[in-house]
Amino acid sequence: MFDVLGFSRWVETESLAVILTAYQQLIERAVLKPNEKGGVTAFHTPEGQLLAVTRAPAYAYFSDTILLWCPLAPPLVADFVERCGDLMCEALSMDIPLRGAITLGDAVLDNKTNTYIGKPIVEANNLEKGQDWVGLTLGNSAIWSPFLAQLHGASVIEYSAPMKEKFKAFASPIVVDWPRRWRDKNGSGPTSKLDELNKTPAFAKYWNNAKAFAEYSLSKHDWFKRPEQIPPDAILRLVPLSEAKFA
Repeated sequence: MFDVLGFSRWVETESLAVILTAYQQLIERAVLKPNEKGGVTAFHTPEGQLLAVTRAPAYAYFSDTILLWCPLAPPLVADFVERCGDLMCEALSMDIPLRGAITLGDAVLDNKTNTYIGKPIVEANNLEKGQDWVGLTLGNSAIWSPFLAQLHGASVIEYSAPMKEKFKAFASPIVVDWPRRWRDKNGSGPTSKLDELNKTPAFAKYWNNAKAFAEYSLSKHDWFKRPEQIPPDAILRLVPLSEAKFA
């Protein structure tokens, strides 16, 4: 679940046609366009990594809210979180700051009947509105170990999201590392873009907190790579084809 920060001002200053076009472009560029005909991703199993075809998540948008969802299936998990990170980056590049939450659980999400109900939606709503930054945080339901085990270390990072006091209980210690994806795409961090959009003193904390996270992300850019844990005398052994396991 994503919320558009400053939506009220946006509606007052832009036509509905402009806003609708922005939503459509955002979904097309960040959610649908990547591997729109299906991509290949690796996911973890007890036997090792397997390759599987992925597909774009389902989506809906209404007022200041954007919803993305997909089945909780291992081949889709890592790709889903990466697209959520891409949505954060693409939106910011379009001057549409987002604040979001990722949660897990049973829900009814039906575009045909416009029905969206379930505990993960309630959890995401409470987590999303409680955050004081431009960022994307995992809810407590999303730190389920089989879910986290599918994610690449470049997608998420341990960080305490800035929260309003009464909503702190909804946040997990894991957030999506969207500034890293921004750096990978643009060659430098998002600080200048955040400064550019920081125009209203009343909302400065959102931008400043996002800048602090971007700096932290940069300092921990390759946190998941731990060469110091590899013994100096370790030998990389090639497994003969006869010993390899295939699914």
